[in-house]
Amino acid sequence: MKKLDNIILRLLSYGFALYASLSSLLAQSVNLDSFEEIQLMKNEFCAVIEINASWNWQNKVPIEELKRCYTGYVDLSNKEIGAVIQKEWDIKVVPTIIIFEYGVEVKRFEADLSMKFTKNEILNKIRKEIGQ
Repeated sequence: MKKLDNIILRLLSYGFALYASLSSLLAQSVNLDSFEEIQLMKNEFCAVIEINASWNWQNKVPIEELKRCYTGYVDLSNKEIGAVIQKEWDIKVVPTIIIFEYGVEVKRFEADLSMKFTKNEILNKIRKEIGQ
């Protein structure tokens, strides 16, 4: 939790410029490489974030096809943020896709039976959850 408090303090110090740049990314997918980017995106009205690892990109879900929603990817191989995100979000398998609404997790898809569908079927399940 202390790490999260530090993230929020850093956001306050220079978050407005980053927020402005993230706001222009609606309906575009970005690689989330910093805690600030992750925190800002997940607090949007609708954010779909895929947590994966660089060695597993062949199983990437094309969430960038979603409309009216912020989408982003977190690479657990990123030494700066991977371990922290894995622990704080309780990531057990990759890929994991989490839908946030205003910072609250509303749905999670993990690489288990929920991922035993085609990529289009997974996208349709996500679209249903976010009302598209």
